[in-house]
Amino acid sequence: MNLPSPALGLRIGMIERSRLWLAAGVALIFVLQTQAAPNAPTGTQPGTLAYHLATNLTARAEGRSGDARDLVEFHALLSIDVDRFFRPAWSQAFWLNGVHGLSATPIGFSNQMNGQGLLTMVSPRHYLCATHMHPENLLAGFLDADNVLHWRKTLQRVDVGNDTSVGLLDADLPPSVGFLPVLPDDYTNYLPTTGNRLVQGIGMNQNMLLFGQAMNFSGAFITWNSRDSVPFGLTTNWNVTIRGGDSSNPNMLLIGDQLVLVSHNYFVGGGPNYARQIPAINQAMHLLSTNNHCRTDYQLTQFSLTNWPVIH
Repeated sequence: MNLPSPALGLRIGMIERSRLWLAAGVALIFVLQTQAAPNAPTGTQPGTLAYHLATNLTARAEGRSGDARDLVEFHALLSIDVDRFFRPAWSQAFWLNGVHGLSATPIGFSNQMNGQGLLTMVSPRHYLCATHMHPENLLAGFLDADNVLHWRKTLQRVDVGNDTSVGLLDADLPPSVGFLPVLPDDYTNYLPTTGNRLVQGIGMNQNMLLFGQAMNFSGAFITWNSRDSVPFGLTTNWNVTIRGGDSSNPNMLLIGDQLVLVSHNYFVGGGPNYARQIPAINQAMHLLSTNNHCRTDYQLTQFSLTNWPVIH
């Protein structure tokens, strides 16, 4: 019987060990690639809310270029700049198609051809808007989840400061339109507030485009810059610079499939931090309901963040 030589056995052992080392190395590379970069801020590491906000949107952007066709939320039989109310429908090509809360912002006003100065619903009857704009003088058209238009006008509005106003419609909107929750007042426990404080958000302009917005929650105002990007988030080609006429249109976060309202366009680089105004907004909502003898007394819905770890 021929036995293998000791040299052959040694070579076989070395080959097997090499295979084990190679497998271990591949596994280690995979783990490192799925973890955050070593210099990423603690508040943006995997598992945090900021990491979710970034990767939630990059997943939706995958395979897309970020051009206008991806960003525009609805289309009409005619151009949206000619007659947005002629058989409008939510775009199936829209990168955020199907998320909850799109209907909370109207697609325009009956006597305007664009999406300037829009309001956003925070209850079936109350909305938030920019004080320096006046949507209360206009008839707003809300496109619901079934592509049905609902028209409403404003009964009264109250200004609460920092360019924030609260308005009351003449009737509740149906659940098919809905409204947006707001970022809660304890958001500072869950989002980075020191160092690199940028988190991935969503902006909106008068062309009915919803785009990437890297947001800095710096206090009474949320600021942004279209040249900024966040760790693990959208690249800057998904950003759009705010311009004149975009005022009052909403700024939001996407948590899971739910849009969460955080601000509106006040100036090119920022807007009021609604989370810092919750008591004042609730007080104004109550005043409007009381003054107009509403049967309901709606208040803001604060989106719970307790599913994410506290980082502060």
